[in-house]
Order: sequence, then C-alpha cells, then structure tokens
Amino acid sequence: MAMTESHPNAAAVKEALDGLIHGVSGHSFEVLDALYHQDMQTYVLLNDNTLIRNDKTGFMEFIRGNMGALKDDSPWVKYHLVEADDTHGHIVISRKNDATGRYQLISLSIDFVFEDGRWQIAREIVMTRDEAVDD
Repeated sequence: MAMTESHPNAAAVKEALDGLIHGVSGHSFEVLDALYHQDMQTYVLLNDNTLIRNDKTGFMEFIRGNMGALKDDSPWVKYHLVEADDTHGHIVISRKNDATGRYQLISLSIDFVFEDGRWQIAREIVMTRDEAVDD
C-alpha cells in the first residue's frame, strides 16, 4: 500500500514529530532517544556544501551541541507534506531554528517507521538555506 496524506496514520506521524519539535525546543532532549530509531541515519547538507552524516548517537550530540542556548517557547514549523501507510510515514517541513549553529531556515525530509508500538524516525535529511532569519 502506498503512503497517502489521507491515511489515518498520517495524523499520528505528525503528532510524533510535533512532540519532538516542542520537546527539543524546550530542552527536553530525552525525547530524541525515544523518537529516534536505533538504526537512524541523518544527513545535514550545509550552505557550503558540507555533508554531515550521523547515526542516532552522533546526531543527538550534534543537536545538543548546536542548540545549547536555544529556548523557543513557540517553535516555528511549516508542514509541506505528511503522509503514511500502515508501517511507514514521511514528512517534509521547513523550520526556523539554530540546530546548525546559526538561526536560519532549514528544510527537512523525515522518514518514519512504526516499530515497538510507536512511530520512530529512521532517516532525516536536513538542508540549510542561505538566508538567516531574525525570528
């Protein structure tokens, strides 16, 4: 079965990501360990064409290090696509945050898998945008 935006699991996948966004923005990094799949892979493409690849542990450290002083009570996110099937989900979003070391607009493509009774992030692709943002 193909993933669709109308599949009932699409709402659950979005809810899982909302929990991550609000948890990390409030410095509750424990949410990372719960939502990131043990075999998760991440790819961060920076403006200078540097590609940073990480596994779960490495990416959690990357986020902790780059978001050190961030305290965002109203994290900005724009959902472009949320789709799912029975066992997989996919989300494309834009965010404004300083996860890359400077406050800027980033685009993310995030793949989910339903395993161990919960939605988990299996792969995350982050692409930074040239422009920094003020708020």
